[in-house]
Amino acid sequence: MLVAAVNVLTRAIRARHRFAIAASVTGLLAIAGAAVSGASFVSDSKAGASMAMAVLTGIALMCYLGNLFVVRQTALR
Repeated sequence: MLVAAVNVLTRAIRARHRFAIAASVTGLLAIAGAAVSGASFVSDSKAGASMAMAVLTGIALMCYLGNLFVVRQTALR
């Protein structure tokens, strides 16, 4: 997933699409944070780490969903 997130960010930068760049950076950071929270949850079994992992995953999904809709609208014009 990290490789795919970097790929999307690279494409957004090459396209010079500001919203896509911002959403891709946010999504990449959310994925990295979710990975760290997941590793923390596996080692400590704390509910807060599990919640953080779930919330960050949701944020990442919303960022990439936003990319799909915004870039698609721009391409259709």
